Amino acid sequence: MHSKTAVIMVMVLLILGTAASFSLAGPIQEEVYQRLDVVRRQKQQQLFHYLERLRQKADAIQNDQVMADFFHLKNQYYQFQKSKTPSAALVNAIEALKQKINEHYLRHYLSFYDILFINPEGDIFYTIRKQSDYHRNIFQGALADTALAKRLKTHPHETFVDYQYYHVSDEPSSFIVQPVTQNGAFAGWFALQCAINKINNMFTHEKGLGLTGEIFLVNDQNYMLTDSRFFGESSILKRHLSRKNIEAKFREKSGHMIVTDYRGFKALSSFEVCQVANSKWLLIAKIDENEIITEQYRKMEENVRPRLRRRFSTMNTSTGAPVSLKQKPVTVDMDEFHKVHQNETIATFGVSTCTAVIVTLPRRFAYLSHISNLDRIYGGDTTDLIGHIFKRIKNFDIYKYEILDIQATVVANHLETIGNIISRLLAEGIFLSQIRFVYNPDAQYANVLHNYNAGETFVEWLMDRDTNAKHYQRASSTMTVDEWVKPLIGYE
Repeated sequence: MHSKTAVIMVMVLLILGTAASFSLAGPIQEEVYQRLDVVRRQKQQQLFHYLERLRQKADAIQNDQVMADFFHLKNQYYQFQKSKTPSAALVNAIEALKQKINEHYLRHYLSFYDILFINPEGDIFYTIRKQSDYHRNIFQGALADTALAKRLKTHPHETFVDYQYYHVSDEPSSFIVQPVTQNGAFAGWFALQCAINKINNMFTHEKGLGLTGEIFLVNDQNYMLTDSRFFGESSILKRHLSRKNIEAKFREKSGHMIVTDYRGFKALSSFEVCQVANSKWLLIAKIDENEIITEQYRKMEENVRPRLRRRFSTMNTSTGAPVSLKQKPVTVDMDEFHKVHQNETIATFGVSTCTAVIVTLPRRFAYLSHISNLDRIYGGDTTDLIGHIFKRIKNFDIYKYEILDIQATVVANHLETIGNIISRLLAEGIFLSQIRFVYNPDAQYANVLHNYNAGETFVEWLMDRDTNAKHYQRASSTMTVDEWVKPLIGYE
């Protein structure tokens, strides 16, 4: 009995150990996923409520005698016009009837961008907006290549045509198709056109997702159905997402994943596949890992700061080669900063008890500052160089969303200012992943050079004044600060 109990206990421990080894998320990620789940569910409910209202309005047209009578009468008039010239009285009567139908549309069907009246032969004999599809045949010419035409040909009784670009209205459109009968016989279709803008507006703004979070729809061809918040131009049916990423989510149907998103950033995502009539859409809520780590650091900063300093003290400095200058650099003296934005280099010399900070947007500009103990980051009140640099950047150099592309490099042979500088940079809206710290406590001082064309910061450390021994380092060889912070905040 004792041996059996021991065996069972070992099996339980093995199972628990196995479960632990396959744990997909630590407590920080779980909290983020819960937050994303809430946003996704709320948006899904909002989307389904809107789609259900559209469906109900579309279904109502089948019992709308006003629309049915006009459909049959207008189709007869359209056929009559092909062989005969209608009288003025008939023309006037039809025009008056059209006016009444348009008013009826405004009262009952304004949720739809347009309504196409189509007979079995494919003639679009009437539309509300009278765009270029008016009096054309859906099965001929350019219209034959539309998703609507293909669906009517192959599945004439299905009611939903998913969003595709519709050249007539020059925008993505879907259609809810309602068959029309007369005396029990098939007589054509009402094709109720749905513009994408109402769904897109639904996804434009979302609270609770920070600077990098967003929620959006993707169709089963891996194209975005709603706009990205990070691009000025429309993403709808234009931005094709990673096949590997999206198809995996369609297979899983719902859940959580850490992925590299369409902007190239690692992101935590909550997703679910939504059945919309005969189509499937993928609903994704996500937020960048960079923001989560920075957010957690700021919550724990008082406790993490001293531990981070201890981690920095263990930093290994990689060895590089000296840099040969082809031109004289722009020189930055103590207590000042300068900007370069063309084929230039910028440098400062003798950084010892001071701190050098470089703030760049690659291929756009670079600022270099040489900060002394008179500055705010040392507790002084004479200068605030980082504040002045970011004020200029935000006012003159970037669009608001480009703050996430900024890179900052801090160079010092001491740890006195690094905590304050990190806090100051975070206050300006950048993340820990955008900051590097180049540190060498054994050096006498540093000469710092930033090459605009290469997008690289080079540091020459003077190790010994007597022997003039030097150590060379590239900023890109150091880890970003978020990598130093992750184990300190328990981010797995």
